[in-house]
Amino acid sequence: MNDKARAEALIVEGMTKYYGSTLALSDAHLRVERGSVLAVVGHNGAGKSTLLRSLSGAERPDAGRLLIGSEELHLTSPADAAAMGIACVYQELSLVEQLTVSENLFLGREQTRNGRLARRSMNRLARSICDEFAIDAHPNDRVGTLSVAQRQMLEVARAVHRGSRFLLLDEPTTALELGQVDRLLVTLRRLAADGLGIVFVNHKLNEVFAVADQVVGLADGRVVLSGPTSEIDRAAVVRAVVGERAAADHRGPAVVAPVEGANQPPSERPVVFRAEEVGGPVLANVSLTVHAGEIVGIYGLVGSSRSRFLRTVYGMEPLTRGTMTLDGRPYHPATPLQAVRSGVAYLPEERKLDGIIPQLDTHSNAALPVLRRFVRLGVLRWRTLRAQTSVELAKVAVRGNLESPLSSLSGGNQQKVLFARATLQRPTLLLLDEPTKGVDIGAKTEIYQIIRQLAREQQVAIIIVSTEVEEVLAVADSVAVFRGGWCDGSVRPAGSLGAAELRELAWSDALENAERP
Repeated sequence: MNDKARAEALIVEGMTKYYGSTLALSDAHLRVERGSVLAVVGHNGAGKSTLLRSLSGAERPDAGRLLIGSEELHLTSPADAAAMGIACVYQELSLVEQLTVSENLFLGREQTRNGRLARRSMNRLARSICDEFAIDAHPNDRVGTLSVAQRQMLEVARAVHRGSRFLLLDEPTTALELGQVDRLLVTLRRLAADGLGIVFVNHKLNEVFAVADQVVGLADGRVVLSGPTSEIDRAAVVRAVVGERAAADHRGPAVVAPVEGANQPPSERPVVFRAEEVGGPVLANVSLTVHAGEIVGIYGLVGSSRSRFLRTVYGMEPLTRGTMTLDGRPYHPATPLQAVRSGVAYLPEERKLDGIIPQLDTHSNAALPVLRRFVRLGVLRWRTLRAQTSVELAKVAVRGNLESPLSSLSGGNQQKVLFARATLQRPTLLLLDEPTKGVDIGAKTEIYQIIRQLAREQQVAIIIVSTEVEEVLAVADSVAVFRGGWCDGSVRPAGSLGAAELRELAWSDALENAERP
């Protein structure tokens, strides 16, 4: 990187943004050097998205200045930002799925020769870009056929190869598996070494401290922490953005308050759910027992069929072998409706695809599984529905305009609406698949508290699947390891395990499974 590039920095001075009377960003200051990675963390509503949109030209701040070096920028659109070398990759990717890899890379900047598209030239360059970013795709592949990880990397590659000096990334690892995350983080460090300045909005502190040179914490639209990651510990970040009590919940399993009754031997609590040698299209043989008020965490490698087991329990995938019981009675749901009527609630991994209807308001989304409860003589009793959903939404502290479409709420608040929906069902068994996926640190803490309260106060039996080892150990009473569709029913107290030991168990079980007939 040359001296000129080193001297350049993206500088925010006193940036302030209002939405009506709501202060979304207040007197924010930060500096992003080229050749470095700046991580931005914060609670729901802290101002992260507003900051990113202001830097990318999608929003115009009400006060403050944005500069590159000594040059002040006056951005009125993302096109202005792109012209100044600022590119933004949002959580919702902007690729056109019907177009090819090459067409997406050169969209709006197509190469021509004699008035015609120079497809061969573009394909050659596209092939080179795919190789550079380890994207296993042909230039003529439709983007809609690519994996989420490939599309994510393609979006980054497109931004970089359009001459960007600064790359803004909004939660880029949310939909990625562990190995894919590692590859992306390595790529970001390489891009920074090549002179790119990167703003990395993320809620996973492991990733923040693995890749970032600097970290900025936002709370209520204000910068509450800023400094080198080498000089700031994780607990300090959490304390700054969500408070001392929440920070305690993120220091690890040893400091998380156990669910009431967690020390009581499970055998002394009634069994709510039992699976015995359950099999299905991808499930080989799964046995598992969950008691009233118990939170059982499921951990395993990618492809271990953790989520497929939950879908089978919820009637979304067929049970072909084995038996299940719920409250001591045979349980064999053919559809999710049967599962709901049996007292089973389910929070899916992909809330936008399987969990919510974005255009409906918050109250309607919360009541979806139990709408029949509010119908009399064929007429929906809206006032009763609204009153009862309001109670549950208040219990889980949903923030935002509840009358607006659910899509207007933050990811964390959307997830809490799904918890309100679950509590409205009054379930005896609650299935949670990646319950904090795509939510920030503060929302994670609140969701952990909701899960504990359901187990402690209502004695709900809970199964939680998570790819985050620390989350499983922090929330669960006991942990079962899945491997290649197998689980022998053995569980270990979460308090007796460490993150390294649990990962080792998952790998050793996978090796053992490879030797099975």
